[in-house]
Amino acid sequence: MRKEFFALFFAFTLLCVILQSCEDDAAINKILGVGANAPVFISYKAVSGAEVEFQFSVPVKVLEAYVDEAVRFEPFPEDEYALIVTLKFAGDHSGGMSITADLLVEDADGNSLNLLVPFKTRNNRLPALKLNEVRFDYGKNSNGIYTLEFIELRAEADGNLGAMRLFVASTSMDEPVYEFPQAEVKAGDYIVLHMRTKEGDTAKDELGDKLDLSSAKASKDDDVSDTARDLWVGGNEKTLHKADVIYLVDQDDKIIDALVVADSSDAWAKNKTLAKAAELLAKQGAWFSKDGKPVKSPGYTDSVVNDKTTATRTLCRDETATDSNTLSDWYICDTSKATPGEKNSDKRYQGK
Repeated sequence: MRKEFFALFFAFTLLCVILQSCEDDAAINKILGVGANAPVFISYKAVSGAEVEFQFSVPVKVLEAYVDEAVRFEPFPEDEYALIVTLKFAGDHSGGMSITADLLVEDADGNSLNLLVPFKTRNNRLPALKLNEVRFDYGKNSNGIYTLEFIELRAEADGNLGAMRLFVASTSMDEPVYEFPQAEVKAGDYIVLHMRTKEGDTAKDELGDKLDLSSAKASKDDDVSDTARDLWVGGNEKTLHKADVIYLVDQDDKIIDALVVADSSDAWAKNKTLAKAAELLAKQGAWFSKDGKPVKSPGYTDSVVNDKTTATRTLCRDETATDSNTLSDWYICDTSKATPGEKNSDKRYQGK
């Protein structure tokens, strides 16, 4: 027993000495029989309603691939290594359907990686959409009714919202504030995205034909509509600010519509993220200078000034005008004229 202990101790000590003498990780990996570049999952891309690509840091082959019970993958090649692995569905699942893939892959050195990847299938029926009305203020009135921040959209054509994403620069340019589920809309429909969910509210995403699932009385929110589609951002954190860049993005990272707002020039000076987001909009032609000309990076002078907005004075798009992607498309409605889920009021705030 004593000899076996010393033999194990000697072997362990020798291994430690060898490892400490190695100059780099590659040498250590060689001793241990592990590849230097173990696979790392990078991203996915929904190519169509029938296939999806998974990208890795090194070439891999798929050992196992499972998806939700409602769908399944076709048989896949088991001996092909590739940086981008393409898996095909047994059938078409277009429309931005939510699916989770359970993958086991292996590189040429025998390093394996098991991962769960939630993703959306390809949606080629995204409708043209416009940001239409925005409330930036949060509070509660004397009757105990919450006034929550919201972003209203108007559909310009028929289609499906599945897999569209909404980014709010002040919160994150890396992760969307909201990724839209599958929901059929028609031209002229209004969609109200409530930017937070109060605890205890009856806040239900209205994804089908029934548009009164979130009633004003049940949710303690005077903004829900029985004729518009109400959707909800989970949690009770503030995600929308008066100095912000808001933009809708499709599955190819193309901006569908955008809005640049600010309540003061100081906000832009203090937040470099806003300038970065505005530059992204400018590159895609999603926002122009106040005189309608291309600009490398829109700033405060090109922003819609919203310092006079309140809980009942929202920022509204002029629904009668042609979209110019400039500040001239927008105005502040008059006091108590906010219209979430309905056509914007033409009563404009004149100030004092």
